[in-house]
Amino acid sequence: MSLTFLLAALGVQAQDPLAPLPQPAPPPAQERQVVAPPAYQLPEPTAPNVLGAIAQKRWDIARALVDRMDRRDPMESYVRAELYLAAGSPEVSAAELVSLIERGRDLPQAAQLARLAQRRGAGPQPVAAQQPIVSLGSAPRRVRARPVDDPGTEEVRTAIRPYIEADDPEPAEAIYRDARDRLSRDALAEIAQKVAFIYYVVGRDQDARRIAADGRANGSGEWAARASYLEGLAAWRAGDCDGASSAFRWAALATGNREIAAGGHYWSARAEQACRRPHQVAARMRAAAEDVETFYGQVARLTLGMDRRPPERVEAPRPDHIRRVEDLPNVRRAIAFAGIGYRGHAEDLLKHQARIGSPEDHRALLEIAKRHSLAGAQYWLATNGPRGAKTDVADRYPAPSWNPENGWRIDPYMAYAHIIQESDFREWVVSPADAVGLMQVRPGTARDTARRRGQTVSVDMLKRAETNIDHGQEFIALTRSDRYFQDQLPRIIAAYNAGPVPVRRWNGIRDNGDPLLWMESLPYWETRGYVPAVLRNYFVYHALAGNEPSALKGLAEHRWPTYPTR
Repeated sequence: MSLTFLLAALGVQAQDPLAPLPQPAPPPAQERQVVAPPAYQLPEPTAPNVLGAIAQKRWDIARALVDRMDRRDPMESYVRAELYLAAGSPEVSAAELVSLIERGRDLPQAAQLARLAQRRGAGPQPVAAQQPIVSLGSAPRRVRARPVDDPGTEEVRTAIRPYIEADDPEPAEAIYRDARDRLSRDALAEIAQKVAFIYYVVGRDQDARRIAADGRANGSGEWAARASYLEGLAAWRAGDCDGASSAFRWAALATGNREIAAGGHYWSARAEQACRRPHQVAARMRAAAEDVETFYGQVARLTLGMDRRPPERVEAPRPDHIRRVEDLPNVRRAIAFAGIGYRGHAEDLLKHQARIGSPEDHRALLEIAKRHSLAGAQYWLATNGPRGAKTDVADRYPAPSWNPENGWRIDPYMAYAHIIQESDFREWVVSPADAVGLMQVRPGTARDTARRRGQTVSVDMLKRAETNIDHGQEFIALTRSDRYFQDQLPRIIAAYNAGPVPVRRWNGIRDNGDPLLWMESLPYWETRGYVPAVLRNYFVYHALAGNEPSALKGLAEHRWPTYPTR
């Protein structure tokens, strides 16, 4: 403080002792000390950090990071494309878009980049052409027969629906009788099967046989085959082996559904055995065993001592062929993403390569997906591809080397058997009922489990295989502890699909102690197909591994198997 300023201050205080001391004048601008804010430290320029910045809409950071990435990094062009196309990201010039397209014409985003470049003034940009994708086959499923499409049939269907839901067969039969002569033969078979099933569910087997036989004899089409199958079940439960054998045989030969055909042959063989006609049993059991990828085909093959492995029809790719495919840019990108745990991006890249690549490379892409535990890509490639691509049945059964949180508590093949039916190995799928991920876990159930553990779980976390399978296993563990299910495998599988409450009610099904008859008698159509499908998947997994699961042996001997653990 200067002497002049001090004297002036003292003069002011002499006049007013309570006056505050005046503040000194600020120093000249050149003497002021400016403290700069600390510089922001960018994270490492890696693909995960770029994708993280994009997810958080931190565009300046994402751009700075991607510009610092080494262009020799196979992931650089992919994440740059993600940045340029992200909703809300800053506009990039046509020149920048063209530059990216020129070094990434095979990118999954290339066509979208080319369209954007044209909107911003660039000329047409050539990109890798995508070829049509066709189905390469899939495991058989017991799907519902197609409803007959005409107004009169829909009117009758609507009229009997309340009685189906109420398990009240007589009013439904009255409606059927009144409309019978006006229905087409296909429609007659459909309505007859539906009415007969109500009688079957309430245990009135003779009435079920009567209506189902009418649908078989006077109807036509797939519904006539389904009516005949039901007639066989009612005859079997009523103790009529002759009637059961005839009806099941008719259904097996008339249906277009592989699971129904194998089931018809198998149950016809059982009926022939009950009628003590051994010369017929082996032939009909062999007919059931013919389709190895069906539930009853697996049971029949064990019964006959046949090999249960699906045949290999496609030659495995040579090592040099795999190496050549591994060197394709999209495959290099996929392998890099798989190595850092970004399975979704890796799988998208392999599927895109299948769309733009040679059909001859398809098996090599499948092998690469297997090696890197990209189960979703493996399943998709096994069932979809360009014309001329070939796959084997075994390719449809991924067995990735995943380790769920808290470890495996059930046989991994059982989890994978559920996953095929629940999600086709799609980690990120969400159902219309909001079930999430591989095992279609309900978020509310998962949050209850996490709360008991002192943890939290989110929908995004359930889209990770390791978290999702952990919560799927937990639901199975809770079901296994329910005394109503007696740790019996078919009941627990049914509960995973339909929920525990209906399955507790189904303990009252008149199954004569036979697990196969119980499975065929389930009131819910979806669950009636779900249980044998999961079991079939499980048995095929073990067949491919060279194992004979005890559950298959138990069902072949018509005993209730317990739930398999590790």
